[in-house]
Amino acid sequence: MLRQEVPTATAADRLEMCALSLNDLPDALQEKVVLLDIEIKREGSSFTVDTLGQLKAFFPHDSFTIIIGSDAAINFDKWKRAADIKRGAEILVVKRPGSEKSAFPEVEINALEISATDIRALLQAKKEISSVLSPSVAKYINERGLYASK
Repeated sequence: MLRQEVPTATAADRLEMCALSLNDLPDALQEKVVLLDIEIKREGSSFTVDTLGQLKAFFPHDSFTIIIGSDAAINFDKWKRAADIKRGAEILVVKRPGSEKSAFPEVEINALEISATDIRALLQAKKEISSVLSPSVAKYINERGLYASK
């Protein structure tokens, strides 16, 4: 695993926040997304190459694009079986402002510039997070005390 700190939201929490954020989107967008729980049902560490293999088994006639941020693209070659991932899916990088060019195709989108670290900082400073997150996700985080100092 490349993550340095342990997240303070469980895998089930993160899945629920994905579902809640999807519910806050217009119906036309919701219809284009399939939310699966295959990674949290897997025992032990979850690696992209394993998830990709499962997706290919579920959807054998589909092609896949793995969308990652600029920060993840920098270390992509350190991912478990990175070459297999590249063979099994297209890699698309969402470019963060000021980041270096990656080895993959890149897109710039008008996305929220927010991370779990940012959420923790806002919560520690007793600031409102609903302005930077989906309203349902902000409510979920607040009700369960996620990302706050322990």
